[in-house]
Amino acid sequence: MSKRIVIELTNRCNLACQHCFSGRHGGNDDLSLDLLEKVFGEAKRLGFEHLTFTGGDPTVYRYFAELLAKVAEYNYRFSFVTNGYNFTASHKKILPYLDWLEQITFSLDGATEESHGALRGKHSFRQVIAAMKLAKSLDIPFSNNMVVTRHNYLELRDLAELVYSLGSKGLRFGHLMHSPLTTAKGWDLSLDERQQVEANIWQLQADYAQKLPIAMAPGFSTEQLFPCAPLNMMEVNIDAHGNISKCCHLSSHGPIASQDDVVGNLATMPFSEGVLKLFAANERFKRLKQAYFEKAASQDNKSPCWYCSKHFRKVDWLKQFPENPWFEYLNSVAETK
Repeated sequence: MSKRIVIELTNRCNLACQHCFSGRHGGNDDLSLDLLEKVFGEAKRLGFEHLTFTGGDPTVYRYFAELLAKVAEYNYRFSFVTNGYNFTASHKKILPYLDWLEQITFSLDGATEESHGALRGKHSFRQVIAAMKLAKSLDIPFSNNMVVTRHNYLELRDLAELVYSLGSKGLRFGHLMHSPLTTAKGWDLSLDERQQVEANIWQLQADYAQKLPIAMAPGFSTEQLFPCAPLNMMEVNIDAHGNISKCCHLSSHGPIASQDDVVGNLATMPFSEGVLKLFAANERFKRLKQAYFEKAASQDNKSPCWYCSKHFRKVDWLKQFPENPWFEYLNSVAETK
């Protein structure tokens, strides 16, 4: 796996998905090309070879075409995640840069128009299906993401069959990250339910081994304390404000939550300095987490994204939902300071 930078180009979006963090859409922030070009130059010297663009939605980024030209100029491989709604109108900007494109990931959160639309809005299903068909016709490699919620967790196999039939190169499932909106709607699965979903996904992975690569995003249950790329310095995340953050999930909670996950801003420091600060912060975090789980009395669940969300004080609001199945895990974690 090559070292990569995950860059939230913008927090503007053409959809307002029901399960999206408030910090990831509804804003008006686009990273400047000047800042990104400085990052591209420094990152290359530090061994980074791959760029992944997120949002908001990358296709509404004001400088999308100019960005891709810079990616090619600095000779990076790139990929991006999109809801697909704007793809048929924006895909021609991508065509000159297919030699540098790893893949496009289309978000698809249901196997039917009804289930996908419940999260992403009317007509969104038809738009993303049209985007996938267009990508296939142009030999543009694409994969799919699905966020697993209480409303769609029974559609895993149906979704796998759908994306396979449309030419997808892979399918990745991710757990719903806790937010006040989704919790109020009752979309959170319990830990036991998540583990059953994971078992179903691993079975699906085996069943589709010869047809479609299937995986889970970081956040699934594991005995490994440090399973994710950011903690192992294989991935650096930059949000739409230019902050270097520990991971895209943490930064996506937005400014209303704690900012303890931010190590610095690229407006005031070079990328190389931010990487050094991130490494130091990660090493300290790993020591604290190791010590926490070495305590004999600690029976906390080891879902890694859940632990980090607590550690960096992103889910304090959950104390207002005592009926939620995750409320019982809101015990203290290792000190952040």
